[in-house]
Amino acid sequence: MQKKSYSPLQRFEFSASNINRMYHKKAKIMIRICLLLCFIFGSGCLLAQGDIGRRQLLDNSAIEYLRIAGNQSTLYYGKGQDGHPRATNHPYLITTQYAKARLSYLGVIYPEALLRLDLSRDELIVQSPDFRSIVLFPENVDFAELHDQNIIYFRRDTLPDCPSTGYYILLYSGNCKVLEKQTAAYMLNQSSGQFFYSLSTKFYLYKDGVYYNIKNKQGLIKALNPYKKEVKHFISTNHLKFRKNPEEFLIRTVSEYEKLNGSL
Repeated sequence: MQKKSYSPLQRFEFSASNINRMYHKKAKIMIRICLLLCFIFGSGCLLAQGDIGRRQLLDNSAIEYLRIAGNQSTLYYGKGQDGHPRATNHPYLITTQYAKARLSYLGVIYPEALLRLDLSRDELIVQSPDFRSIVLFPENVDFAELHDQNIIYFRRDTLPDCPSTGYYILLYSGNCKVLEKQTAAYMLNQSSGQFFYSLSTKFYLYKDGVYYNIKNKQGLIKALNPYKKEVKHFISTNHLKFRKNPEEFLIRTVSEYEKLNGSL
């Protein structure tokens, strides 16, 4: 079959026609996105008194926004994730697989974002509809509920012993705060010659304008002055063990401290 030829002017007109159709198609999508975002933010004001209904409505609206926006959502703008070197284990929180998470990004809730947290590079990764791995801008992350954990991007301030900037798990949030920091360091096993990720965890307590690096039971009891005696009794009565379950130990003990000093 003989291929049909076009003059330069015809080719220009054909190309311009395609561009025009593409422009109008994108314009329609963007109009729908803008209208939906106005509805999302407007709903937040109208439903301020009904938290459960408000959350459900915002979640449903955000799902519809992502369906309409697709890859044009601002959530998917950013650099692609670099690959990791070979190792005997992985550097991610819980699993290498993406998991459904509730993400707040630039004040917009995404109830079904596919996320994973890279502990070696301290990066929160989102999977786009076309299966790209995008590194989220950390300063735009409000929080992420991932693997039943509340993840925040913490910014270092000038308070004494303040931990470094990065992603943390917020274990407890009252007048006191308890933060968990997990990291993964790439290391060589000298005996086997294989590389692996060494995982480590640190815990921080914020209390009365000071941060404490909590390494054991005694460190927490010392920080919870002037109720050390009452806190000791609570720990003993409830058979709490820092080494066995540090997260539960910290959450329950700090909550009890806040009851004692009238914060709860």
